[in-house]
Amino acid sequence: MIFLLTPLQAHAHAELIASTPAISSQLSILPTKIVLLFGEDLSDLAGANAVIVTDPSGVEISKGQSKVSGSSLTRELNSSKAVGTYRVDFRVLSEDGHPVAGQFDFFLHKPEVIQPSKGVVNSDDLPAQKSFFAVHIKHLSIVLLVLLTLGIWALVESRARRRRSSM
Repeated sequence: MIFLLTPLQAHAHAELIASTPAISSQLSILPTKIVLLFGEDLSDLAGANAVIVTDPSGVEISKGQSKVSGSSLTRELNSSKAVGTYRVDFRVLSEDGHPVAGQFDFFLHKPEVIQPSKGVVNSDDLPAQKSFFAVHIKHLSIVLLVLLTLGIWALVESRARRRRSSM
């Protein structure tokens, strides 16, 4: 009974738990590097760990050496605009000495064509420029009406003064 209730030590191997880009992800822009995260630390022996990324035509786009940091494995990528399925192959050696290999895919599709929003101004969409007079016609009309009224009042007043003075 005691033997059955005693927890046994787990002998897990380095298992892939996450990646950037994610497994089966749909991308419109290829990342500059790939990062694989494992469930335990990896051995840092030279050449023990590798990740290779190939484009849809099978050409390797990974560059430089794979870099280990604790439980993550990173490798830089060359740029590519090839649309389709990218394959990631990896081989790692966990600190307990067990090798693990695997592969997964992610997909690159054509970037969506972004239509200009209504906030972006195209000079053809602007209304025709109005002249100063067209914009201020109301104000000019009021000023003209006031001047005309004052002019008529001044004329009437001057005639009235002449009549008064001639009497």
